[in-house]
Amino acid sequence: MDSSERTSLKPNTVLHPGETVLEYLEFSGWSQRDLSRRTGLTPKTISEICGGKAPITPPTGLAFEKAFRRPAHFWLNLQRQFDEAEARRRQHANSLQWLEWAQNFPIEEMKQLKFLVAEGTSDAEALLNFFGVSSPASWVSVWKASQVAYRQTRKFKTKEESIAAWVRETEIIARELEVEKFDEERLRSSLDELRQLTRRDAGDIIDPIQRICASAGVAVVLVPELRNTGISGCARWLTDKKALVGLTLRYKTDDQLWFTFFHEIGHILLHRNKRSFVIDNAAEDLSDRVIDPEMQQYETEANRFSSDTLIPPRDLADFIRKGVFTNDSIHEFAETLGVGPGVVVGRLQSEGILARYQGNKLKQKLNWRFTDER
Repeated sequence: MDSSERTSLKPNTVLHPGETVLEYLEFSGWSQRDLSRRTGLTPKTISEICGGKAPITPPTGLAFEKAFRRPAHFWLNLQRQFDEAEARRRQHANSLQWLEWAQNFPIEEMKQLKFLVAEGTSDAEALLNFFGVSSPASWVSVWKASQVAYRQTRKFKTKEESIAAWVRETEIIARELEVEKFDEERLRSSLDELRQLTRRDAGDIIDPIQRICASAGVAVVLVPELRNTGISGCARWLTDKKALVGLTLRYKTDDQLWFTFFHEIGHILLHRNKRSFVIDNAAEDLSDRVIDPEMQQYETEANRFSSDTLIPPRDLADFIRKGVFTNDSIHEFAETLGVGPGVVVGRLQSEGILARYQGNKLKQKLNWRFTDER
């Protein structure tokens, strides 16, 4: 623990207001029994207050106001200051445990990636403020209550604290976006407009994606991934009337981005009442076995939704039947469908029709710079 942490965590020493009562008794030349007679409070109550074992309550403050001719708020403020100091003292007693908890989070990486973490305080305090909780125990309660479902495969070793930090950043950003009430019909009717954005330069798609989705009640945010998360995206309901799609900035080509985006939209439309919070990892191979068999079903459905939304099955089957997969034929097919050619290449690669190295010139390579702008 560095000196700044020791300073920020060290509580101030504030005397119990009973010490002030004793000073007033001495100044007035009264005994505790005298004060008992003047206030109507029992000798035991006066003794416990003077001994720092009992608080000054509002009725006691009013009684002292008359006896000592000092307003009740004077005595109540002394008690409030003492209570606050005691709370900080108890918090300080747990500070070592809190610092151990904080060490589980990648806070330096979070700061480097411009996550909304406060500066000028201890790591523990910064994390508690970031998550909006009062203690590590509260954080555990909030995170467990989120009931997150993972598309977790055996390929990824993840760390829960890093995943939680990424999720919280998406939540903070999403809550700042102006979003209409969720409208399933409007979202479904917007799918073709969103699909047509695959033809545009990848550097110009984020604003229209956010605008279109916001009009249907879905906040779309991009947050750089943290190490030990393996996250490609998430779908979540922030409220009954506001959904969230979070995407990482790990994508190298446009086909990966678009497949993941529509995959998360699939979770929003298909699994609202089944899985209200899903985190997907970035499996390169969509056939990779998911550990949770129940999640396998949801992931298969979201994968199919994404694939079929981008390229209708009948159109794909007709194109494959022709058996010509040159760059020119792929580009022409993409133009006919109204999608980017990279999307077609990615689909043909996932189907095993093209090798992973074939057709990649038709994909857009992504060079995200959003972290510097946030």
